Amino acid sequence: MELEVVRCSAGRWKLIEQHWFSTVSESVVWRHFYYIKSHLTWQQAQSYCRSYYTDLLTIYTKSGESLVNMYDYHSWISLYKVKKNNWKWSNGANFYYDVWAHHEPDKGESCATIYYSSKRFYGNNCENSNFFYCQKKQHPYHYDYTFIPQSKSWLEAQQYCRSEFHDLATFEYVDYWYYPVQWQDFPVWTGLHRDGETWMWSTGVSDYRNWALNETGNNSDCVSISSLGKKMATQNCSDRFPFVCIRESQDQENLGQGNLFLVKENKTWREALEHCQTLESPYDSDMHFELVGLQPEDHDSVMNKVKEADTEVYVVLPPPPLPPAEQHCGVLFKNDMCSVKIADCTEKKNFLCDGSY
Repeated sequence: MELEVVRCSAGRWKLIEQHWFSTVSESVVWRHFYYIKSHLTWQQAQSYCRSYYTDLLTIYTKSGESLVNMYDYHSWISLYKVKKNNWKWSNGANFYYDVWAHHEPDKGESCATIYYSSKRFYGNNCENSNFFYCQKKQHPYHYDYTFIPQSKSWLEAQQYCRSEFHDLATFEYVDYWYYPVQWQDFPVWTGLHRDGETWMWSTGVSDYRNWALNETGNNSDCVSISSLGKKMATQNCSDRFPFVCIRESQDQENLGQGNLFLVKENKTWREALEHCQTLESPYDSDMHFELVGLQPEDHDSVMNKVKEADTEVYVVLPPPPLPPAEQHCGVLFKNDMCSVKIADCTEKKNFLCDGSY
């Protein structure tokens, strides 16, 4: 019998009756995501991730991109230090309110940012790179504020705002900044980059792409993902943006955020299903896990994980009706990118768990 499941590069996944042999292993490979708010060039971000984690972000599936929280950001405002402990707005207005974050500002920091999550002010080195808010005066007591998702030093941001708007944002009164300082869409580095004529990830193999509208992929050699829309765009590799690191771990207690996990532990199909369903993320109570099913958009990411397994890998089969119960469980083979085998569910295999909301 034959069942078309999804298309793949060599044709399509097919169900084929097959038996197999298994080996024993005991490790589970988990993936953790770490959003780094500091602005670095692509190469600096890659170096940082490789030094402290595993590498820059690789996205395998659409569900995977949604698991990375990239909402927080620092943004330049026009507040700067005139002399010791004396801060002013760039329009000359005095700074009255105690809205500094705890232990802020530090000595040697002469420019200020506002932090999205807390709406508190932070001292910052004026030469650092951040996004920023510009303002345009509509009438004597009203300003329009615009978030600029470009990474600039404080002086560069001020010059940009004075050229294109009126000035860097001046929030003289508390109510001024609560409305405009909201979720914003801005670029975040991923590990995708061009090496010669070939697009490749900094680590891992994935064909996943989610290009922004009118993005040709020919403009520059490094790729960002937008923090809210999750759309990919080419960027100059020397530009500075926040970034996401990944760390692979075999410690279930440090599960963190992740979506597709290879379990290198041999279990029957039923045991594998129950194992996935009992997994919990200590960092996100809303996430639940299931044995991986076969979806067309997930083919490449699933097969990339299967290549890392010690045995064939259990999956959940879609309809139509399947063979008798003792032989109705599907497995994927490391050396066969387009076939799903049907065999005895009591055989013990590696398996994949998928986290979702």
